[in-house]
Amino acid sequence: MKLSYYCKSCSVKNYLTTKATNRFDLQRELGSTEISKRCRNCGIIQKRHINRLHAEPNIIYFLICIPLILILSVAVYFLGFIAALTFSIPIALVFQAQKKASDFNKTMIPRK
Repeated sequence: MKLSYYCKSCSVKNYLTTKATNRFDLQRELGSTEISKRCRNCGIIQKRHINRLHAEPNIIYFLICIPLILILSVAVYFLGFIAALTFSIPIALVFQAQKKASDFNKTMIPRK
């Protein structure tokens, strides 16, 4: 999961990588309710509240699912199973990543 925010001056999307699964864990990890990050485009340091961050699924999940579908389809063909099994596992991985990002976006922390 990647967290993103827009720069106030140049409107470019910047990314923040973390292992936190919700905003409370992120607050505990950072030690405060605000982050100070430098924009990669214009170089201005900005303070952002944790509630202004937006989570989106990592593209690596989608890139892993494509070869997984191909490998499973070959294995399923030779073993004689139905094709629904081939597509259900990678789709479940993608939905899991999207649900994780959606749960992060739904949770807000109170402002002080």
